[in-house]
Amino acid sequence: MEINYIEMGRRVRRKRRELGLTQEQLAEQVGLSTSFIGFIERGEKAPSLDTMAKLADVLDMTLDYLVCGVGLRCERADCPLFGGIRGVLEEYGLTAKE
Repeated sequence: MEINYIEMGRRVRRKRRELGLTQEQLAEQVGLSTSFIGFIERGEKAPSLDTMAKLADVLDMTLDYLVCGVGLRCERADCPLFGGIRGVLEEYGLTAKE
């Protein structure tokens, strides 16, 4: 299965706007440059797994929904798949915000 980065970028943009975040605010929370967030939202750059996990965490969505647009579009607290995202973050020495 190939990742459709254009569709993934649309999901990032849609959720960022739903949360009332600017690209600058999202970039700061994820630890990226504003221009890289723009590249992701336009599907022009492929983020690393680490970056996708951080985006899913900040945007409060499951990693499978962010990447593939499938699966539950649930809030972290109610989602059994959030544990997977938490595990990826912990592997990189990061913690998920509750």
